[in-house]
Amino acid sequence: MAPDHRRPSLRARLATAGLDPDRALPALQDAGLSDGTLVDEVVLAAVSEAAEPMDALMCITGLAVEQPERYREVRDDAAWLARVIAVGGVSRPLGELVARFPDAVEGLRTLDAIDVTAIADDVARAVAASDDPGEQAAGIAAIRRRATADIAGRDLTGADTVETVSGELAGLAEGVLQGTLRAVHHQLTEGTPTTRIAVIGMGKLGGMELNYVSDVDVVYVHEPLDADDQGSGAEARRVLSRVMELLNASTTMGRAYEVDPTLRPEGRSGALSRTIPSFVAYWEQWAKTWEFQALLKARPVAGDVELGRRWMEAAAPFVFPDELEPGVITEIRGMKARIEAKPEVTRHGDRQLKLGPGGIRDVEFAVQLLQLVHGRADRALRHTGTLLTLEALAEGGYVDDDDAASFSRAYRLLRTVEHRLQLAHERRTHTIPDDTERQEWLARSLGYRASGDTSAREPFLSDLHGVQAEVRQLHAKLFYRPLLETYASVPVAAAGVSVPGEVKAMGDAAAIERFEALGFADGKAALRDVRAITGGVSRTARTVRAVLPAVLQVLQDTPDPDTGLTSFRELVEGQGPSGELLGYLRDHPDAADLVGRVLGTSRVAGELLVRQPQGVDWLKDAKLRDEPRTRDQLVRMAVARLHWQDTTAALRRFKRLELLRIVLRDLSGGTTVGGVGEELTALGEACLTGALRDELRKQARERGLESPDELPVSIAILGMGKFGGRELHYVSDLDVVFVHEPAEGADAQEASRLALRIVGNVMRSLSDITAEGTAFEVDADLRPEGKSGPLSRTPSSYETYWERWAEPWEHQALLRLRFVAGDRDLGGRLVEAARRHAYPTPETDPAAPMRRMKARLEKERIPRRVDPQRHLKLGPGGLSDVEWRGGGG
Repeated sequence: MAPDHRRPSLRARLATAGLDPDRALPALQDAGLSDGTLVDEVVLAAVSEAAEPMDALMCITGLAVEQPERYREVRDDAAWLARVIAVGGVSRPLGELVARFPDAVEGLRTLDAIDVTAIADDVARAVAASDDPGEQAAGIAAIRRRATADIAGRDLTGADTVETVSGELAGLAEGVLQGTLRAVHHQLTEGTPTTRIAVIGMGKLGGMELNYVSDVDVVYVHEPLDADDQGSGAEARRVLSRVMELLNASTTMGRAYEVDPTLRPEGRSGALSRTIPSFVAYWEQWAKTWEFQALLKARPVAGDVELGRRWMEAAAPFVFPDELEPGVITEIRGMKARIEAKPEVTRHGDRQLKLGPGGIRDVEFAVQLLQLVHGRADRALRHTGTLLTLEALAEGGYVDDDDAASFSRAYRLLRTVEHRLQLAHERRTHTIPDDTERQEWLARSLGYRASGDTSAREPFLSDLHGVQAEVRQLHAKLFYRPLLETYASVPVAAAGVSVPGEVKAMGDAAAIERFEALGFADGKAALRDVRAITGGVSRTARTVRAVLPAVLQVLQDTPDPDTGLTSFRELVEGQGPSGELLGYLRDHPDAADLVGRVLGTSRVAGELLVRQPQGVDWLKDAKLRDEPRTRDQLVRMAVARLHWQDTTAALRRFKRLELLRIVLRDLSGGTTVGGVGEELTALGEACLTGALRDELRKQARERGLESPDELPVSIAILGMGKFGGRELHYVSDLDVVFVHEPAEGADAQEASRLALRIVGNVMRSLSDITAEGTAFEVDADLRPEGKSGPLSRTPSSYETYWERWAEPWEHQALLRLRFVAGDRDLGGRLVEAARRHAYPTPETDPAAPMRRMKARLEKERIPRRVDPQRHLKLGPGGLSDVEWRGGGG
């Protein structure tokens, strides 16, 4: 075929494909793929898509030279060709392997997953085929590398996810370990072993997260077949030493693995293999926190399966103890800080994918710390892999779904970038190159391509830095979550009853017994409540399972944990499917602690919390409950509500909402006993002021007046008793007296009738029982003549009564009279007048009648069935003794 002179020259086309014409043209000609003017366009198009087109071309031309028939098969199979090109374009060593060895390129033909058993059998045959350790090691390395190329082909063409790739690499290492151990044990014992040996995978091998170039972290455990045999340790050492010699050896086919057993007890100084009792003795006496953390990823990978299982059972109580030492979390955080301070981390910064800020270790440490804390009670969290554990943490409600999804996406990207870096030269590295050409290659290997004037590396680095920033933020949120300390202090006995799987495993009877041991009077009811809010797979149920252990621990120390748990159930069910409050409680232990104390301390307080949708804002924002609200603030809020709500309902809702705020401040230590009295008093004044102002407006409207100021009467409300003394408690009445005064020129009788109507309506608006409950019980019985007297009087009427008929106790009660609502001038004048009558004159001695009054009150008001010694107010040494001695009413 004559060349088409209208087309660009071959050298130009090679350059456009990303190739170096001076190197590419001779390679194509030597392989018979070009005559100098024409080129195989299929191959050229495929090579141009590779991460490094020149390396991909050298792989394909090498294949054409070394295996011409196999090359033609590959050339005509688009999928097979794509896998060969992908491997050669990312990994020069694997590209050379594929070009030279038929079984290596054959492995890329199909998408077959790694068969661990088949790998083990191939390795065992390779070891048995020779007595020469060098040949044995080369045979093992060849099997490992060819299988690695197979995995890479599926990885680089997107056929497998990064977790599948990591799992396959771990499965490959398992197969190699199994086959090598089996063959070596048989050879060295001549087929009659006297010792069981198990290999425990640790680190990335144990977590099914192996890299292309990873240490294979292991520990070894052995046991004599005959209990009386004392030589099992020697046999284990001999066999395992040979296994490591073969796997670690450098050969013409490279090295199979770098097997690292230094995570064993005492590290390099310790015995290569131990028995289970020896491990337990070490864990009990000398093991450090990081060693138990490392055991999170432990799993049997080779050798005697039953022995490995028993080793895992022995390790579990040390990894997930009933009670976690307080210093464990601090120690793990300190260890992470020391890692971040290493020179290679500080030197490379965010180019260090593994240890740098926002790197792989940020994800792993956060997940492992959550797993150590919560996995003690929830066995569903006891996975060895990071992504599986993260998924379980989200399913269990310990991590928000969105946070878990973000962490998972970030982890997958970081691990994928790490894989690409290691494939390049089959060397262990975790650092992004600093030169732009290698960054461009890395970006292309991940699927990024240049567009216009924008290189491939630019969007890649932008995406990577965004992910690293997100990881750093989530790491800080989860790794330093204060609730971890709270959960760490929760014994498994308390935490386990919130996990449905654990309750099912222990059985109803055991769960009920555990609840009763925690202080619940009705364990069966407690179990029913817990099941109601933790069952199912909803987001709410999952988050409850995470929050509940901390709440249960607080409830068990409250006066009424049973009612508290029922109230917590009502609170959860009242929140609906959003779970916003629960998510906040999960992340903020102080709020979870407060909820437990509120619900377990007072049924009324619990009802307030459950029935006040707005009230949960005070749980979520401590600033809203840090400072008391002043009387004036509360008055403004109460009056504002009356502009758009029915007075009776509005004041009741307002009172309940503000009462809840005061309760939360009280139980969180935000105020004192005296402070509670003052805040409740201010709330009472606000409700009275709001009710009075609203009633005055209504009366003005009925009379066609523009303002309440035009009414023919002025009214003031004065507090008495505990209300007057600013010492209200949670169930206090508002003791008041009303005073009115006709306006200048107004008819006195009409003014009096209007005043009585107004104050009567005010009392009803606060005291009447409605579907919304009551606001305050307003009590005017301390007025002159008590219930027989008019609800309101003029100032002169009060003075006449005090001068002529008042009893000594009534004078005493005036000590606490003070203005609380209405016309301040009118109220102030009555208070001034009352002061003149409150104190006895030298000629009078009120002591005797006051003592009689006190005795009468104690006799009449202490219920018959109540022991006076137990009555806090009227009993001997009670509050009334203090108040009457001081002259209060």
